[in-house]
Amino acid sequence: MHRSHVVIVGLLLLATVACRSSGGPPAGENASPAAGTPAPSGTLTVYAALTQANGDAMAKAFADAFPAVHTTMITGGTGPLVTRITTEQKAGGVKADVIFLADPTAMESIDGSGILSSYLPSAASKLPPGLTGKDWAGVLTFQNVIAYRQGISNPPSDWPDLTKPGLKDKVVIADPSYSGTTFGGAGALSATFGWQYFRDLKANGAKVEQSTNTVGTDIAQGMDDAGITLDSVVRDLTSKGAPIKIVWPASGSAPVPAPVGITADSGNSAAARAFFDWLLSPPGQKEMVTLGYVPAVPGTEAAALIPPGTKQLPVDWSALGSQKDSILKQFHDIFGG
Repeated sequence: MHRSHVVIVGLLLLATVACRSSGGPPAGENASPAAGTPAPSGTLTVYAALTQANGDAMAKAFADAFPAVHTTMITGGTGPLVTRITTEQKAGGVKADVIFLADPTAMESIDGSGILSSYLPSAASKLPPGLTGKDWAGVLTFQNVIAYRQGISNPPSDWPDLTKPGLKDKVVIADPSYSGTTFGGAGALSATFGWQYFRDLKANGAKVEQSTNTVGTDIAQGMDDAGITLDSVVRDLTSKGAPIKIVWPASGSAPVPAPVGITADSGNSAAARAFFDWLLSPPGQKEMVTLGYVPAVPGTEAAALIPPGTKQLPVDWSALGSQKDSILKQFHDIFGG
């Protein structure tokens, strides 16, 4: 794969999304209800692949715009959330009103099971190609990057540096079966460098922890010198004074859009639509930046989050979706588990 831009083959549904009615008011400057439309109220449950702190902060910001809605954010890795969603569906219905994941392939699978409604905010038509699916839209983009502990003598600058002797037994990565963003990163890196890259990581003593947050914490606490995590994880740690640095790899970071959709079983579709609209509204997108996430809507200020000229690895989400079991098996055959 030698393209320099992100492609999502098989999800060429943006034109269809742009042409159809979203069925609700546009996400305007304040994502407020249309004139004469009652403001949404009641309870809203969101299953979100976020940290609990960021999920709570997002819910609080939404409450500032819609104080009559009480939002509960149930957070966790994409893998456990998908297991919960599919289990609930088999038991009679998904209990969330909104699903907010970190893996487009997982959301495509959920959508294919009939779990999502067809609602999309009108602002979804502004998103770049690849950030929408049939019944979902990406509201931010996670970036797989390298992190290292401040002060080490051999800081990495690109992905292959993590396999060098200077970082022997000092590298940590996350588990792609738990973390949707890590799955996207593993798919992009294996497509770019081949599975030999991960064999070299293993041979160099790299260890696997559950999540990207654990990776960041291990590095910040000096348990490891470097590893693969997310840009948002590093920003959060550095904001708290942790001695951790971010590296935008010379070969390119591995981007992962965060897909959001409303469940067909939602008991409060008005609040769910308001939340989805708000996420893609200017205030919602600014909140993404405040929380250290790269916003999805073009034009939202993000220059401070991604350095100009940063390369991004191509990610073929259609291929990753069809090869998911094989990719996870390859990874676990190398690292065990």
